[in-house]
This record gives sequence, C-alpha cells and structure tokens, in this order.
Amino acid sequence: MTAPVLPNGYRRPDLVWDFLRLNVAGRAASVAAFASLYAALVILGLVLRESSQRLTIIWPAAGLLFMALWFAPRRNWIWIIATQMAVELVIDVVRTDRFLWSSHLPFILANSIDATVGALVARRLIEAPEIPRIRQVLQFFAAVALGAAASAVVGAFGSAQPLSAVRYLREWQLWWAGNWLGSLCVAPVVMAWTIRWRLPQMSAPPAPAGELAVIGAVLLGMTAWVFSAKPASVTTVLDPPFVLLALVIVSAFRAPPRWCSVFAAATTLLASYFASRGLGPFAGDPNPFIRLGAVQLYLATLIAISFMLSISLIEMRNTLQLLRTSGERYENFVEQSSEAVWRIELSVPMAPDLPAAEQIEWLRQHAYVAEFNSTYLRLNRQLGLADADAPRWRADVPWAAIFIDHIGSAAQHGYSMDDLQFAVPDGAHAATYITAFRGVIEAGKLVRVWGVARDVTELVGLNERLRHNQDRLQQYARQLVGAEERARRATAVDLHDGIGQQLVGLALTLEAAVSRATPEMRLVLRDAAQTVREVQSITQRVIADLSPPGLYELGLEPALKWLSVYMRGRDNLQVDLSVAGDAAAYDLELRVLVFKLIRELLRNVVKHSGVRSAAVTVTQTAEELRVVVEDNGVGFEYQLSLFEARPEGFGLWSIADRVRTSAGEMSVETAPGRGCRVTVVFPHRPVDPLLRRSNSATI
Repeated sequence: MTAPVLPNGYRRPDLVWDFLRLNVAGRAASVAAFASLYAALVILGLVLRESSQRLTIIWPAAGLLFMALWFAPRRNWIWIIATQMAVELVIDVVRTDRFLWSSHLPFILANSIDATVGALVARRLIEAPEIPRIRQVLQFFAAVALGAAASAVVGAFGSAQPLSAVRYLREWQLWWAGNWLGSLCVAPVVMAWTIRWRLPQMSAPPAPAGELAVIGAVLLGMTAWVFSAKPASVTTVLDPPFVLLALVIVSAFRAPPRWCSVFAAATTLLASYFASRGLGPFAGDPNPFIRLGAVQLYLATLIAISFMLSISLIEMRNTLQLLRTSGERYENFVEQSSEAVWRIELSVPMAPDLPAAEQIEWLRQHAYVAEFNSTYLRLNRQLGLADADAPRWRADVPWAAIFIDHIGSAAQHGYSMDDLQFAVPDGAHAATYITAFRGVIEAGKLVRVWGVARDVTELVGLNERLRHNQDRLQQYARQLVGAEERARRATAVDLHDGIGQQLVGLALTLEAAVSRATPEMRLVLRDAAQTVREVQSITQRVIADLSPPGLYELGLEPALKWLSVYMRGRDNLQVDLSVAGDAAAYDLELRVLVFKLIRELLRNVVKHSGVRSAAVTVTQTAEELRVVVEDNGVGFEYQLSLFEARPEGFGLWSIADRVRTSAGEMSVETAPGRGCRVTVVFPHRPVDPLLRRSNSATI
C-alpha cells in the first residue's frame, strides 16, 4: 500500500509517532517513557563492558535512538535528541566523581550523530518498513552501519587519549562495532513490535505460547552454558558457539519475526554479559582488541542471520499466499467467465518456420487441451461431443479449424490472431462466435496457445437488423429527397404556368391601359405596372431557386452555368466553372444532388471565405464523378469546426451526410489563412438510354 507523503517527506504515517500532536500530559508521558527506556539501555551498555580494558562490547541505546528518529517526524527530532543528551549527561554526572565536559561531550554528540545519520539513510532507502523484504533488511544493515561509522569518527576521538593514529583507528573500529551491534540488537525488536501494535494486519500470525516458551528457554540456557564457561574449558561438542547459532536458525523457522528478534536480542545481551566478565569461548585470547572483536563479530553474525532468515521466511510465506490467492482468483475468473477459455499445450514444441501443412500435422500429433472452463464444455456439447473428449485436441471443431485456416499468417505474428468468426449449430439456428488466440513462444518454439471465444450471435443479429434499418432509412431519405425535388419542380411549374403567366398578362393589360388613360390615371397605372414587373422578377427568382433552369431539360453543365451567372449578379461572386465529361450521362437524381451541393458550397464561400471568387471543377471518368469547389479565402480549422455550434445549421456536416447517403465520399482541405478545398467523389452510375428518355419525357 502507498501512504500519502507527509510535509517532511516521510511516507509511512501508519508507523509515525508524533507526540507533539498530543496534549501536554501526553507529551510529558511520551518523553518520560522514552527517557526511562533510553536510560536503562545506556546503563546496560555501560555494564556490558569488557572488564579488563573497559571496552564497550555493545551499545543497545543506539538502536532505540535510531528507531525513535526513524519513526518520528523531523519536527520531533530536536526533542528526542535533547532528551537523549540530557539522559546521558545526567548518567555521566552521577557515575563520575569529577565530570569534565571535554571528556563526556564527544561521546554524547557521537551517539546523536549515529542515530541521526542512520535514520536519514533509512528514510532514503526504505519506503515501506512494515512490508517484509530481504532487500530492506540489507538496506537496514547499511543504514545503521553508516550511522555507526559516522558516530565513530567523533567517539573515537574522545576515546583515543593520548591521541595517535594507531590508537584512533582501533578505537574507531571498536566504537563502530559496538554501536552497530547495539542497533542490530534493539532496532529489529522495536520495529517488529511497533508493526504488531500499529499494523497488526501486516504482522505474522502468532505462534503457540508453549512452543515460544520452550524456544526461549533452550536459547537462553544454551547461551548461558556456552558463554559462562571459562576459557579453554570446552569438553563436549555441545559447548562450541556454532550450536547456539544453529538453535537461533531453528527459532527463525518456528517463531514469527517479532519473537525471533526478541530471542536474538536476549541471546546477544546475555552473551555480552558473560563476555564482559571474561568468560566464554572467545575470552582466551590475551589481546583485548582481538578478543572483543571476535565476540562482536560472532554476535553480529548471529543477529544478522536470525533477522535475515526470519524476514526471508515471512516474505516467502507472503509470496506463497499471494500466489495461492492469485491462483484462486484466476481459477474463479476463468471458470465463471461467460467466454469459452482453453489452453492448448504442445507435448513437443513446434518450430514456427515449418511449412503450414507440417505445422498442421504437428498439431494433430502433439497438441492437447490442458485447461478449459465450463463454457468451453458447452461448446463441445453443442457439437455432440462428450465431456471426456474435451482434453483431446480436434482439428475438425470450428474453433480449431479457424485457427488452422489462418496458421500461415499466424506464424508470422507469434500465433496471435483476433476477430476470427466461426459458427456452431444451435438447434434450428447457428450460434456465431468471435475468437482470439495468443501463442506463447519459448526458446524460439511454440509451446502453448491460449484461446478465447465469445458468443456474439445476438450482436450479429442486432447488427444485421441495424444494417437493414439503415438501408431502409437511406431508401426513405432518397425517396423523401426525390419527393421534395418533384414537389419543388411541380411548384416551379405551377408558378411559371400559373402566376407567372397571369403576371405577364396583367403587365400587358396595364401597359395598354396606360396608353388610353387620362393623364391623372396614367401615373397611377405606371406605378402599378412597375410593381407587377417587380413581382415578376421576384417570382422568377423563386422559380429559379425551386427548379434551376436547364437542370432537368439540358443537364448539369447548363444549370451550373446559369448558377455562376446568377451568383455573380446576386452575390457578386465570380465563379470559375469547368465541367468535363458527358453531362447527359448523369442520372437525374445525381444531377440534382451535385447541383445542390455546389450551390450550398458556393453560398458558404459567400458567407465565410471573405473573398469574391471561387472555382468549381466537375470531372468524370469511367469509375467516378468528381466535384471540387475551392477558394482562396480565410480558411478555418476544420476538425475544431466540427464541434462548434453554428446558428445557421450543421454546414459541412449536412453536406457530408448527404454525400454519404448517396454512397459518395467528401474530403476537406483547409487551414486558417490557406483557403478551403472541398472534394466530393461519387461512384459512376451510368444511365440506361431508355431510362434517360423516360426521365426526359416525364420532365
């Protein structure tokens, strides 16, 4: 799990102990508890000194101070370090007859440096200490080792008096080993029990109390036996310390990490006590430096092996649990899936470069279905196959046959294929499935193939009905367009033959009346005649909009020529027109559609381009009819304009939709400042001469 980052950069708020958030009593109790524990460990470290030279074997207080800084926000550090310094200062004042700042201050400062450096390094390296990882154990060892090394620089300076290079180096090694051993001893105990207290779900399950008591008693008893013996008094094979190490390893297998760390710490402290009294298997060497180093090395090895082994075991247990959970999820997911899932294994891997016929034969001989779910069994049952035959790979079943049919191309893509369809008989009808295969290549050979099939019968039926409805809608749309065009044509004819002729007659009558009228009435009749002529002009424009002259009788080219003249006079738009091909070969429906599209596009030029010229090109080949309308205007961002709401309508969307309805294609080439070029292409649909004559007669 990932926790939110704190303001100071620390990522583990579940383990953070921020005593500054407590009230005054809680703060005082927290500081008092830490001071008491730290004082007890300081006194214990002073007691566990090699008696002859007063050399420190282990400094357990380093582990507690390190963990206090690691698990606390940085704003608490000043209080923790101040408490540490105060405790050590009080103890030094009490235990010495003559207190000197110069003698004791370097030691106190060195202990502060040890915990501070170690905590900073641990925060940098370890993000989730509550999750057991062997890598984190090694990082923990490195952090406390670096902290001890930094503190030894100052601590050895205070110990090496009189100061010399040899003496300083020896004291540096002893100080580093003592503080590092103290951190290894106490820090795992604090960490393990803090996790158990704050995050019980992350800790290992408890062990039987009786077994823990036996393990603890045996370990402490063996430690006392081995390390309480006088030097050179070993008489049996059970006395050497490697037996104690073996028992610690056994405890790591039987006890959870929190108890294993407690046993290792107790063993280490008890062994240090006897070693400080000149007892144990390492006390016989006359050189105190070698004698003390051997003890520290042995105890550090004992703690490190115990801690690493316990964490490795708990990590392995968690990994196995995750694998078991993942396996259960996988099995439940596959078994409950509505899709048919199966896994084909090859008893002998197959080379992908074999010819297709040999690959098929190889599959017949070596392929078998190693895993499948209940949906796959239902597929087999639909074909009348018994469940006992499900593990046998058959080349004649539809899902295997479709794989074989495409095996040549599949080999080029790692035997992975998608969107393959097959049908399975299902009563009076056939069920349609879509399937996908994924091959697994190992060492350059095919070892297994995963298959998945989904029943898409309902989707196929819905798709067919949707396609049928779309065809019907397009047919209705064409019929509506045709009916609209016939209505417009009929309206234009009625206007021309009815109102238009009546207006002509009225104009002639008024002109005759003007010549015979009195001077007073002549002015009135002339105004009436002028009004009639204006109404005639308006009627002619309406007739032209409803039914362009020449489009029905003469064809597309004359109608477009009229349109260019019309727009030049009405909208001041100069149209450069070019029409190539046999205009009479276009059927009436296509002629009307092309004319309307060109007229709409030219109107867009007038409204939006900012220029007064455009070019229209109509070309025809044996395969297609191509229409191009272009201008050198301001242009626009076509992709963006598709999402803009325009009050005048859908614009190019409407044109594109009409083109698609007539099985055509439209493309737009434009950009801001680069003009616009619209290309419309229709597949060629030649008109039967008989049908052409019929249309002309109808018109």
